[in-house]
Amino acid sequence: MKKILFLTILIPFLLLQINCQKEKEDSNTPLLGLLFLANTLKVNTATDLASESNDDYSRNEYGLIEASKLESWVTNWTANKPAGITGKLIILQTDAANRYETGSKSPYVRSDEAKGVYVYLLDDYQTAGTTNFRFNQTRDSGLVKNSVRYQANGAFADEWLKAFGINLSTDLVVFAVGTTTTLISNSATGGDLAAYGTAGNKATYASGVQDIARAVYWLRYWGADIKHLAILNGNLYKNFSSSLTSSTRSTIPNANGGFSVKQLRVDNTAITLGLEDVINIAKANSAATVTGLTGKQLIVDARPSAQFNRTAVGSWGVAGEYVTTAFGSSGAPSNDATGQAKKYVLFEGNIKGAVTFPWVNLLTSADTGFKFLSKSELRTLYANAGYTSGTTVVSQCRTNFEAQVNGFAAQNILGYPTTFYDGSLVEWTSLSANHPVTSLNKISASSPFRTDLDTVSVFSYNTDSSRIQAAEIDVTATTTRKFINEDRAYKNLF
Repeated sequence: MKKILFLTILIPFLLLQINCQKEKEDSNTPLLGLLFLANTLKVNTATDLASESNDDYSRNEYGLIEASKLESWVTNWTANKPAGITGKLIILQTDAANRYETGSKSPYVRSDEAKGVYVYLLDDYQTAGTTNFRFNQTRDSGLVKNSVRYQANGAFADEWLKAFGINLSTDLVVFAVGTTTTLISNSATGGDLAAYGTAGNKATYASGVQDIARAVYWLRYWGADIKHLAILNGNLYKNFSSSLTSSTRSTIPNANGGFSVKQLRVDNTAITLGLEDVINIAKANSAATVTGLTGKQLIVDARPSAQFNRTAVGSWGVAGEYVTTAFGSSGAPSNDATGQAKKYVLFEGNIKGAVTFPWVNLLTSADTGFKFLSKSELRTLYANAGYTSGTTVVSQCRTNFEAQVNGFAAQNILGYPTTFYDGSLVEWTSLSANHPVTSLNKISASSPFRTDLDTVSVFSYNTDSSRIQAAEIDVTATTTRKFINEDRAYKNLF
């Protein structure tokens, strides 16, 4: 009887506490421990995950930040850290800030471990069989396996956070591009500075923005509050003060006090769509009912417009021809001789209802370090693409990296509900039932996951069988969200 009375008093009290904590749940601090996890769980929608930036980016303390803000933190983290951040400042660079031009500044943001400022390179994280980890992993979607890369799993997430000593409940993590992730060979300078400064090479030299935006996407998927994440607007090479750089960086600690993404008691998986969700959107003319999304969607394709519009197959490698690289070949689509040995997907084209929205159009030139356009300019780009209030942006591209730039701008600058098609076109263009090379047809004509149909795609088959590779398909599949369900189970979100 006493136990019943105790529970009668305790349960309303806990419910009251949960209600009072509603505004604080985004901080992801566990409220009442493992015993009451089910009660404290918040399932976020795409709308919940949207976070609008200040018009003046220099006022931001998370999401997109300016170099001036990062400089104030590095100068005196103890005094200048944002409200609500009680832990460390952890800065993760894609590469060295002086990679192109030695002498102008040192390679790394200055660390100050004694005051809680730590600086690393992303590639300081190395694990068995994995180098240059960029937040994705070959997974089994239920339908596609051993080929397409999706969100890296919970074990990767926890190992990665431990390596860099990150606690996402207390720390602020800032991702920054040093210069670029790709260099043109030049023995005199270590890179082609003249080419770097031309707008025509933006897609090559600004690619690091994709990586750092993908980092935010991945950590948000695993439950991180945006207030604990930021990316630097523009690279360090052009924007960060030389006086606050150093020739040394921190040594990764491989310890974070046992923090795990399991402690982030929110379900943010609405940020990631499986194939079946995108098929529903295409069939419903972008007015589908999809859990976690608003009732209207806008699919934006972040690839170059020439790729988006390519539905007539021509000669491989001819100037002006764009081909979609399959999972069997690394690197971007290529028109030159180096691209002739690559494998390509079964058909070219785009998802029905998608609009062309090249990611490079959202960034300034090399002269300013490839910064995001102003908020008003970004809003105009989206309006011109057909965005209206209350629409969910569905960002996709070839491998879900270019899409990160579009999606970050929509979600974390403009504050639009946003989600990403994780498999993107390397998955979408592998699901054919009527390809002229019959051995490449891995699914049946009646499969609900078939994409070579006018009802869901604008497409044309690639027919040179020596250059085409199909994904590994499980014809018995009943879901394309297996990896998402596995991740929810890892966090005990069911």
